[in-house]
Amino acid sequence: MNVTPRLPANTAKGHPVPAGRSRDFIAVDDGGNFTYHPSEQDLCAAFEYVEEARSIVDRCGTDFRLALGPHRRVVLGPDLGPVEFHWLRQAWHASLTVHSKAHRLQRFFPGTREQLLLDLFECLALERATAVGAGEGTGDGAWNVEIDGGQTRVPDLQGVDRLLSGPVRLERARVRDPFGHVYRPVRHRRHWYLPVVVGHILYVEVPPSGATR
Repeated sequence: MNVTPRLPANTAKGHPVPAGRSRDFIAVDDGGNFTYHPSEQDLCAAFEYVEEARSIVDRCGTDFRLALGPHRRVVLGPDLGPVEFHWLRQAWHASLTVHSKAHRLQRFFPGTREQLLLDLFECLALERATAVGAGEGTGDGAWNVEIDGGQTRVPDLQGVDRLLSGPVRLERARVRDPFGHVYRPVRHRRHWYLPVVVGHILYVEVPPSGATR
């Protein structure tokens, strides 16, 4: 995780479900990995047994577990109250290290519960390539890649990866996600003895141009 203190956020007062959109969730599985689920139906279909999910959290920060419903199908259980902030942040920090190939957006260290929830929902949805709908993010939901002053717009993170997989000097590139966060791409080597080009790309958040801390 990028442990640089976060710049003041404009949207740290809550993370309500956008109008016209179904309730969505993030889940932490029994291996400590985080996933995004755009609906309750998608969430329940992703798990085969109740204990497979250690925690399920909605945008309000309410904690849930899975339960067995009719015909022994996995369903969303009753809420357990607010999720424990320090546990969730520590679990996310660990997942960024252990599952770095799955979670490659390395944002500033979240100092508040609200900012952590905001980061989790945004980053996990972007990794899943879930479309950024009207009223969310900025502009039309596209990513912006700047290399040596030239700018290219791509629809998703996978498009960014493809653009940067060629003969590009990553230190000259900057990437802006649909929510306005800016990153510098860094090649992550899976093992010390492998060439750098073999690894995957991490996106480490940096302050926007002209910002002060």
